[in-house]
Amino acid sequence: MRKTLLKMYHDLKESGSVSDYPYLLGNTMYKILLDKYKGVSSPWRQYCMISELSDFKAHDRVIVSEAPDLLEVEEDGNYSDSEITDYRYQLKAKTFGRTFTIGRQVVINDDLNAMKRQPERFGRASARTLIKKIVAAIEGDGNTYDGSSLFAVAHSNYGSTTLANTAAGAAAVAAGMAAIRKATDPATGEKMGLQPKYLLVPPDLEDIALRLVNSAQLLPVSTSGGGTDNATLRRLQVIVEPFLTSATGWYVLADPADCPVIDVGFLDGKDTPDLLVKKAEMLNLAGGEDPYGYEFDEICYKVRHDWAISLAYYQGIYRGKA
Repeated sequence: MRKTLLKMYHDLKESGSVSDYPYLLGNTMYKILLDKYKGVSSPWRQYCMISELSDFKAHDRVIVSEAPDLLEVEEDGNYSDSEITDYRYQLKAKTFGRTFTIGRQVVINDDLNAMKRQPERFGRASARTLIKKIVAAIEGDGNTYDGSSLFAVAHSNYGSTTLANTAAGAAAVAAGMAAIRKATDPATGEKMGLQPKYLLVPPDLEDIALRLVNSAQLLPVSTSGGGTDNATLRRLQVIVEPFLTSATGWYVLADPADCPVIDVGFLDGKDTPDLLVKKAEMLNLAGGEDPYGYEFDEICYKVRHDWAISLAYYQGIYRGKA
């Protein structure tokens, strides 16, 4: 903003278009809001599937079961028919938002810091709101498409071992990787052919996770003798989610492109929040337009974001100690 806020206002006033001021000011504020929204530290885009919603109605997401094995065809040429089972979960977009105002004195005082703080705060708040819901879906143990909780006994996708840079910790992560590789379709019992990709941890476990995954060798259970090759764990990528509420919870996840655990749907595919400005309502009888509200001498803005979150597959995640 090379031109001061006050100079911008007076230039517009002289040209008779002062009502454009809230919009010009809003453009600058929107850039600040987006910058802070995108700057919030979270890898959620890596471990979630991002989809598009065309409206606020409930949208079905259909999960089709694995096909059964092929059967040998007899000499008569008759083929055996097969049955396919389908499951579904739903996404229904909701609107999340707040309003904030910029006072006339702030603008006239040309208080750039005060002007920046509000969109910065709401940019971060928009991101936090979304990420907290995503994390709550993982940690809250809600129901997946088969009607059971995410970490159910029948899903065989959780353990109780603490993540540690020990042979036991490494064995626990390897067990989580194996669970994803052995994951089966509930209708057919067939293996889905998944591969683990991420080790998701809170900041408290970042150092341990990196040591486990990046070590060339694993320490043996006994301190005597050499370690074993760490080829298995080195296939994982460590990602740190600051918004995880448990300091001990860790997760192995498959690629969401292959097996999404969390489906995040955005209205019209717009994954960033909107910033709207209220149209000026007041005419200055002393001459010219006035961009401020009549009652409080302020410019009103609204932050709006439309999205939905749902659990999808349970086969793409394994939880360590919660």
